[in-house]
Amino acid sequence: MTTIKDIAKLAGVSVATVSRVINDDPGVKEKSRDKVLQTIRETNYVPNTVGRNLRKSKSDMILVMLPTLSNPFYAKILKGIEERASELGYGVLVSVTHHEVKTEKKYLKMLEMKQVDGVITLFSTLSTEELNNLATKYPFVQGCEYTEGAQLPYVMIDNKKAAYEATKYFISHGHQRIGMISGSFYESSERGREQGYRDAILDAGLIFDKKYIVKSNYKPESGMEMCRALLSFSEPPTAILTVSDTLAIGAIKYLKSIGVAAGKEVEIIGFDNASITRVYDPTISTVSQPRYDLGRVSVDLVVEKINDIKVVNKGIILPHELILRESTHEDDE
Repeated sequence: MTTIKDIAKLAGVSVATVSRVINDDPGVKEKSRDKVLQTIRETNYVPNTVGRNLRKSKSDMILVMLPTLSNPFYAKILKGIEERASELGYGVLVSVTHHEVKTEKKYLKMLEMKQVDGVITLFSTLSTEELNNLATKYPFVQGCEYTEGAQLPYVMIDNKKAAYEATKYFISHGHQRIGMISGSFYESSERGREQGYRDAILDAGLIFDKKYIVKSNYKPESGMEMCRALLSFSEPPTAILTVSDTLAIGAIKYLKSIGVAAGKEVEIIGFDNASITRVYDPTISTVSQPRYDLGRVSVDLVVEKINDIKVVNKGIILPHELILRESTHEDDE
């Protein structure tokens, strides 16, 4: 039976270093950590401190990885995750990757060390190949942001359909020049929403001009700047779709600064139905995502994989809703 001394000898490090790696001490040099983890994998060694009772042990914990804590969008998803996990007998660990590959990989080592039984990620920086390799060995689920081509379970809304419906609403109210404030980070959802916007315009027999799609960084200030850019065109848009509510807030704030009435002179639709959209002035029309349900379903998917890693991967699409408020014509509420 392999011991911690055997691991130390094979990896060419001290027993103390092996112990520190097992306990996820951040002070261990990356090169030494990688040697120890590789040796552990090759020898199938399971540390007593985290493995418990050989390899069949469970931690009864689920790791949830967020890209940031600054986005209120994730709050209801986390609530759904925590409540459903508790119902099924699991605890939840929440980590923040700050959009960094190195940080994401650091947390994923908890799977190897059996400190968690599965992972739910709400945004991953890993490549499709890396995700596929990971998902063949460990329970791994993507929520909201699915990586195209990844062979793993996921739950999300139909971003293309949602943006199509929002754009179609504008067109049905006579708008022929429609702008879009998109992003440059959440590739999967952004691509789907841009495609839905474009398809709605083309299906209506209007001219699609890619210059009306501008990119942002999701901060309200960026929404202001992108709205300013759109309205500087010789033929500015009379309606704007944004890929997040924070961008919609920024766009409306810019309109106010130049004396243009949002909802009357320029219509605005955001995305996500954040709580502030109901109390902002004007209240903001938005595409609502079932965030609480996204969280609950993601737990069901990862627990299914925990129970049987070979179970067929499921891709679940939840319904969205277009909610009309004052940032579109008030008489449509």
